[in-house]
Amino acid sequence: MNIIRSLLGLPQQEPPAPPPTPVTIRGIRFPADGSAPHLLPLTTTTAGVSDGPDAAWGHVPDLRAFWKTAQAWQWRDIDTFRLEDQPVARCNGLYVVFFSFDLGALPENNNFPQALFGRRRAFAGDAFIVRLQGTQIGEDLGEDGWAVWLDVPEEVLGLPVMDMDVRVEDFGD
Repeated sequence: MNIIRSLLGLPQQEPPAPPPTPVTIRGIRFPADGSAPHLLPLTTTTAGVSDGPDAAWGHVPDLRAFWKTAQAWQWRDIDTFRLEDQPVARCNGLYVVFFSFDLGALPENNNFPQALFGRRRAFAGDAFIVRLQGTQIGEDLGEDGWAVWLDVPEEVLGLPVMDMDVRVEDFGD
């Protein structure tokens, strides 16, 4: 095809970038059934990512087994936050909350630390926190242009900001 483009004086087309290689990282699961949050391994996927809110990362943790339906995966969303000045410095960094809003197929989940966003958050089904490279969006991509996912440090669940007993009322006005 590039030969024809060359004969016609058109610019050469670059070959498409190879898709990102799946990686397995440690993330946090906040179960919708109210059981304790826990660390678990999550492997990234490219399936359906180009159509999602996370398309720029190229690959994201594959949460389809937890959400059970194709619609729950399609109706996923993300929110980012930074942990700064934490008592365990290695926990500082850029994090992503992955959640679904398919309440038709998944139970409502109120099992999430309110101190992270200073308000109550409700999701459909299990919610997950994973970590990206860097401390802000823009520092999260590797040399290949895809997201660099990191393990969530084991100490994160012990941070005060992750205390499941702190409620919105405790923040005052």
